[in-house]
Amino acid sequence: MHTPAEYQHMYGEYCNKIYRYFRRRVASKWDAEDLTATVFLKVYAKQAQYDGRYPFRAWIYRIAHNTLVDFLRKRREQPVDIECLERTETDVAVLPEQQLLRKESRSQLWEQVGRLTAEQAALLTLKYQAGLPTEEIAALLGKSTNAIKASHHRALKQLHRRLVLRKSRKGWES
Repeated sequence: MHTPAEYQHMYGEYCNKIYRYFRRRVASKWDAEDLTATVFLKVYAKQAQYDGRYPFRAWIYRIAHNTLVDFLRKRREQPVDIECLERTETDVAVLPEQQLLRKESRSQLWEQVGRLTAEQAALLTLKYQAGLPTEEIAALLGKSTNAIKASHHRALKQLHRRLVLRKSRKGWES
């Protein structure tokens, strides 16, 4: 990735993915945009340091993850505001009521993800939003593949418990 055309291709491939990763983790869309821009400035500045030991995708997400950690440390904020991340349904065969229920379910799900530990939330975001495989997440977070699998399992169990508890509380309130 030394030519402007190669950089432009890489930017086109990863820009929206990196932005969505940040958007799930910070409250402001402007912060997500700034963080995304920062990542691509770092990628450009550090492109000679990429040695190819890991897939490029893992390398760029490592830069994104480190940028996020630095940002959160400086802001001393926890990742919040998942409501505005909802994808709109594009299937015209789905009734508006079904679209609303799906949107509400996703909103509740990501709200509960935001209440997990920072590591669990990061792992689930990398897995399900960024679409990274377990091996790349392990490299990104500096853990073994087995440790990531175990953390993933615990995070899903915790998320399930939270959702079941939330649902049962709603049932009592009705």
